[in-house]
Amino acid sequence: MRYLTSRLERDLKSKPVLLSGPRQVGKSTLARELVAKVQGVYLNWDVRKDKTLIRQAAWPKDARLVVLDELHKLQKWKNFLKGIVDEFDNSPPLLVTGSARLEVLRRGGDALTGRTYHYRLHPIDVAEAASFTPDLSPDARADRLLQAGGFPESYLDPRDAPRLLNDRLEVVVREDLRDLSRTSAVHSIDVLVELLRERVGSRISYSNLAGDLSVSMPTAKSWVELLERLYLVFLVHPYSRGLARSLRKEPKVYFFDCSAAHDEHGARLENLVACALLKHCQFAHDAHGRDLRLHYFRDREGREVDFVVTEGKKVLWLIEVKSEHADLHRPLSYLRERLAPVEAIQVVKKLEGRREVSGVRIVPLAEWLDRLPSRLGRKPAR
Repeated sequence: MRYLTSRLERDLKSKPVLLSGPRQVGKSTLARELVAKVQGVYLNWDVRKDKTLIRQAAWPKDARLVVLDELHKLQKWKNFLKGIVDEFDNSPPLLVTGSARLEVLRRGGDALTGRTYHYRLHPIDVAEAASFTPDLSPDARADRLLQAGGFPESYLDPRDAPRLLNDRLEVVVREDLRDLSRTSAVHSIDVLVELLRERVGSRISYSNLAGDLSVSMPTAKSWVELLERLYLVFLVHPYSRGLARSLRKEPKVYFFDCSAAHDEHGARLENLVACALLKHCQFAHDAHGRDLRLHYFRDREGREVDFVVTEGKKVLWLIEVKSEHADLHRPLSYLRERLAPVEAIQVVKKLEGRREVSGVRIVPLAEWLDRLPSRLGRKPAR
């Protein structure tokens, strides 16, 4: 059972639900499981006979659930869905699934405003991994995620994970890219992906990327943003509210697949934490309407903290990620004094014993990630 299952079952009772997320993250599998539980109807736009049923809205109106997979490939799909909702309300309940294009097109226009709920399905993290590999400890689950990433097929078969990652990158760049954009620079974007895999957890210099790619800086920036819309990478922007000397410039880049970084140690570990934090921030927004945001901090003196989690104007967490150094990260203490967060935490992968120094908790990384869902007000699926 995925972490969104119970929320989808609850919200489908009142409104159609849009489910988006990275390619191969498990959207169709989750949808099929929901259909099987209630003996509903699953229709895929890519299947010819299903396409006809969708166009004619000819599914049984007494079904307990109807899934419309890849509906965004229907021209003016939002107007189509609006018409269905206006005519039939939510009878039967509708679940619409898709990846990048569904998310991008959902944002444009207001045809569906107030008529649907929207959820973003993320890869498996340390907490959710317990439902896939219940016999593994949090540390073992973290190690497996660092090796294979959190996409279900890769996590369940780590030996095949590198090939699955390469296949997914190729499909996203060569198929989803054409579906979403008119750009023909597929080879250059392939190169960009490799450059970003070397820069995971680092601040992006668009001018440097432009030089490496032999394109203009606006083009390099637009390509990175395109990869973000394709659910391949996500950007974490700097936090600067009330801190005049902080740098308000480049974002950091991370991959939705935490094993994508070429650096198998520090960068992958930081990416693992970034994925978990983004996942739970977005869940809090999608499920509860909470305004949680993920940032990092760096000032002109070079003091840097990996992650700053905010809710509105309030700073919830300051988080620094370390592989094995248990000594206090001094910028974390500095920033804690100025921002007064709910918690300041240094998470360490290899740590013997927890402690607190200058108001900063130093804790085992995998154990902290395993308890992350409950810290944000929900229990992990088990």
